[in-house]
Amino acid sequence: MRPTHTTLTRAALTLSLLLAAPGAHAATVRGADGVSVSVSSPRRVVALNATTVELIYRLGKQGTIVGTDVTGTYPPNRIPSVGHWAQLPAEGIIALKPDLVIGTADNLAMPANQKVTQQLRAAGVKVLVLPASDTGGLDGVRTRLNILADVYGVPGAAQALSRSFDTTLKAAQANRPKVTPRVLFLYAHGPGDASIYGTDGGADDLITLAGGRNVAPFRDTRPLTAEALVALNPDAIILLERGLDALGGIEGALKLPGVMQTNAGRQGRVYAVDNSIRWIGPRLPEFALKLARQWNADFR
Repeated sequence: MRPTHTTLTRAALTLSLLLAAPGAHAATVRGADGVSVSVSSPRRVVALNATTVELIYRLGKQGTIVGTDVTGTYPPNRIPSVGHWAQLPAEGIIALKPDLVIGTADNLAMPANQKVTQQLRAAGVKVLVLPASDTGGLDGVRTRLNILADVYGVPGAAQALSRSFDTTLKAAQANRPKVTPRVLFLYAHGPGDASIYGTDGGADDLITLAGGRNVAPFRDTRPLTAEALVALNPDAIILLERGLDALGGIEGALKLPGVMQTNAGRQGRVYAVDNSIRWIGPRLPEFALKLARQWNADFR
């Protein structure tokens, strides 16, 4: 008996479903701005913010990233940059023909970027806003990780990464110094341009996880003055790697106003941390373990 047209149609449909099933994934994901985005196996993603790029890499979906901003340099890659994270170009993003743009609330909340988000959506580009990357600590990283796992349909990869966080954090806790150092984070562009960072941002989380105590009595960022630094009298000072380089190394850091009048300066306890630490990403536990080991050796 010859197959009917209906039988052939059903067979073709079944075959197409079987062929599509392994890579097919669809989900509706609610963004931090309250806007829900329907996604289906995204293949062209513009990933804004360094932590977004890192998390997508950790999920094994880096091949979907077709654009990022100037911060998306780790892991080392050749992903085209659309420009500075604080002034994103709508036209440049649209030119990459993304089926999804993913950014974080702190970056997309910049006044210029709020308009860009509106322009992208008006042009039919889907924009998913993740929770802010400069608050929330490691719990915030896990939240962003799980949202991205929903986008890509890889919950197992997210669970495995989350477990690795726990393992590294346990190691960091085991290596914390016996004496809790009083710590300050300085942000420096050069010898005459440095600031004291308060308790907002990833540096504060790093200090706590590594076994220190942030002595900044404010949340925001304030210009470095010798009087303020001497009054706070930290036992340890941390700077970004590029900040320490801009100062000419530890010797240059010790020449900053007031540093040599602090316990940290007198003991030469100045530590470099990764340049990405202000944004809280998946390497936070690794950074904390490294710093904990350094402090464990220096504070006994």
